[in-house]
Amino acid sequence: MWHVDVPRLYESYYYRLYVKTPVETNEVVDPYVKAVSLNGEFGVLIDVEATVAANVTPTERPPLRKATDAVIYELHIRDFTSHPSSTSRMKGMYGSITETGLRTSAGNSAGFDYLKELGVTHLQLLPVHDFGSVDEATRMPYNWGYDPTHWFGLEGSYASKPDEPLSRILEYAEMVDTLHRHDMRVVVDVVMNHIFIREQSSLEALVPYYYFRYEHDGTVANGTGVGNDTASERYMMRRMIVDCVTYFAETYHVDGFRFDLMGIHDVETMNQIRAALDKIDRSILMYGEGWDLATPLSPSLKASSHNAAFMPRIGHFNDMMRDALKGSTFNDRERGFVSGNEWREWELRECITGAVQIPNVTVGRFPSPQYTINYVEAHDNYTTYDKLLLSCEDMDETMRLRMQRFATAIVITSQGVPFLHAGQEFGRTKQGVENSYNAPDRINHFDWDLRDEHQSEVEFVKTLLKLRRRHTCFRYDTRQKVIEQFKFLPSPPGVIAYELTASHSYDAWQRVRVYLNGTFNDVIFHADGDWNVYVQGETASLVPIERNPSQIQVESLSMTIIAC
Repeated sequence: MWHVDVPRLYESYYYRLYVKTPVETNEVVDPYVKAVSLNGEFGVLIDVEATVAANVTPTERPPLRKATDAVIYELHIRDFTSHPSSTSRMKGMYGSITETGLRTSAGNSAGFDYLKELGVTHLQLLPVHDFGSVDEATRMPYNWGYDPTHWFGLEGSYASKPDEPLSRILEYAEMVDTLHRHDMRVVVDVVMNHIFIREQSSLEALVPYYYFRYEHDGTVANGTGVGNDTASERYMMRRMIVDCVTYFAETYHVDGFRFDLMGIHDVETMNQIRAALDKIDRSILMYGEGWDLATPLSPSLKASSHNAAFMPRIGHFNDMMRDALKGSTFNDRERGFVSGNEWREWELRECITGAVQIPNVTVGRFPSPQYTINYVEAHDNYTTYDKLLLSCEDMDETMRLRMQRFATAIVITSQGVPFLHAGQEFGRTKQGVENSYNAPDRINHFDWDLRDEHQSEVEFVKTLLKLRRRHTCFRYDTRQKVIEQFKFLPSPPGVIAYELTASHSYDAWQRVRVYLNGTFNDVIFHADGDWNVYVQGETASLVPIERNPSQIQVESLSMTIIAC
């Protein structure tokens, strides 16, 4: 470690490090820099922790008793206000996320008011680390931001004054605090599995060949698919990841961390991060993409979903649920359970239990429901709607929206942690572009006009989220509770029926039955008891739609929920 004290009069000065190594001499930006100049060309001498503390009085984190109480909503800052009909005064900026009083063309809620009404608990923003693909001065071209240059620094293209180093710092801190005041938590997208351009990075200049992995033949490892893999198993790289995550948790009071390509990292690093975060606040979420990637690390050491049991309280995106619902991500034409593919029924049965092992019933994938992040779409790959356009081209718009609604309903009501991609609730489309990381705004924008057009879809999701929040049976947190309180019921092929019981005696719903019809025909079940219907077809309600029916009708490609 190198340390130097400088007089206060140098505060706000720009600086670089002049580094001589056995390989070459370089002028580089400090990799631990917390404040950066325009486009990250220089570090800036600012005491970020003290500045944030002096300008933003932190609000206590909103309560979160267990991970399965969370509902995660993934959003790109620029997308949220880039649509032509958006009336935001801070388009594409940190401040736009918490801007209130906005309305759509039809007079419906927009902006932050829309997020609050929707009922999500965690806002996961696409990368805010300072990244290299966008010119901060012009805010062009568009990019998701998965090309980090400075992990501790913030992206300037989202700041109102990108050329003023304090602008991005204070605006981000104020955004997080405002979200907390309105009972919403914030998740950081951690992209530390690679760096934008390895050859130009400070890490390679400071200690050549140390911070990155190499294959046995000496070539740079590329499990990430973008040119380099960071070597988390090496002491100082591991330390940097832990330091960066805890810095965001302590300085900006962030509440969760989503790890991009988490399978590139190693198990020990993830466990050290979890331990460090637990010292700050045990309710901070940790989850990531546990894909098994081709990086030169022993399979037993990779932080992949296969090793979930060795990483306590760290969640994993459940790609089995994603593919079971809408069909394989790698086969455009394949259908899933929600589009009539009955062969996906058994995979879905595994997932809706929280992907835990129930003796003689399910194989299981995770130790408890808190490990599974349930989703059908994210920023990657086709949106559900676009996938349905490809796999169900012979269907009409009404049928595709029905399938979209069905998929979202299953994600929200299954055991585990539900994850929604922004706009999924009203059938978001990217005009058929699968990988829109650098596509223009017209492809990526959050379409507020479509939100108006599909207002009934939004209301359906809002009501389902309220039902999830009100009733304990949708939020089991242990495998034992699933074993004791989740029971599959007899059902015909292509239909899944199960019963849940409440976790507490004060719950208004003591017994609940959920029916998932993945066929193109309506199905009738006998009602053996005094049941009330709350969800059926296109309708979700907080009060009974029908009381004490003699038969339970489950419409094609839809969900029915009854309770007593």
